[in-house]
Amino acid sequence: MNKQDLLVSVSDLNKSYQDGERIVTVLEGVDLQLQAGEMLAIIGASGSGKSTLLHILGGLDKADSGQVTIAGEQPLQLPQHKLAQWRNQHVGFIYQFHHLLSEFSALENVAMPLLIAGAPMPKALAQAKSMLERVGLGHRLEHAPAKLSGGERQRVAIARALVNQPALVLADEPTGNLDEDTAQVIYDLMLELNSELGTAFVVVTHDIQLAAKLPRQLQLDHGRLVEEQA
Repeated sequence: MNKQDLLVSVSDLNKSYQDGERIVTVLEGVDLQLQAGEMLAIIGASGSGKSTLLHILGGLDKADSGQVTIAGEQPLQLPQHKLAQWRNQHVGFIYQFHHLLSEFSALENVAMPLLIAGAPMPKALAQAKSMLERVGLGHRLEHAPAKLSGGERQRVAIARALVNQPALVLADEPTGNLDEDTAQVIYDLMLELNSELGTAFVVVTHDIQLAAKLPRQLQLDHGRLVEEQA
C-alpha cells in the first residue's frame, strides 16, 4: 500500500466493556489500513463490535488502547472542541436511521454541516442544493423528512454526509431499514459517488450480498478483523 495514499491507519486497537461482573472484549488488537478513495465493507454478526469500531474511527467513542490516524491526524488524542471541528471537516456519517432533523427541509438538513463549520448561508444552501441534485433529489429540496420515502431520506442523509467533501464517510448499516430493492439503489449510489468524488467509504453491514458489491470486505469476528477470502 502506498503510504502517500494512506488515509486511515489503525494499530492494535482494543476496547472492552464492563457488563456486571464480566469484562466483555469488543475489539482485540484490531489493525486496519484504508487508502484514500477506497471502499471497504465490514461485516459481522449483530453485537460483534462493528458500530463500536466505526464510532472510534469517527471520534465518537474512545478506545482502551491503540492508535488511530486519519488524514494525518490522531483524533483520539484531540481535545473535545478540536475533535468536533476535525470531525466536521474530515468525516461524514450515515446511519441506519437517517437522523434528519424533522423540523427542517431536505435542503436545510444537508446545509447544516456547512453552517456549523461557519459557511455563509447562501453558500451553504447552494452547496446543499448541488449535492441533493447529485443524489437525484433536486425536485425534493423543500420537503420535510416526513414527506420523503425511506430511500429518499437515506439519500438526503448521504448528501449531508458528503456536503463538506470529507475524505472519509462512515456508514453504519446504511440500508438496514430499507427494502431489498431500495437497498440496492442506495449501495449503487454510494459506489457512484465514491467513483465521482474519490471519497473513501467504510460501510458496516450484516448483509453479505450487499457487502460483496464493495471492492474489499473484512469480517469482525470475536473482536478481530480478518480479510474475507474471494
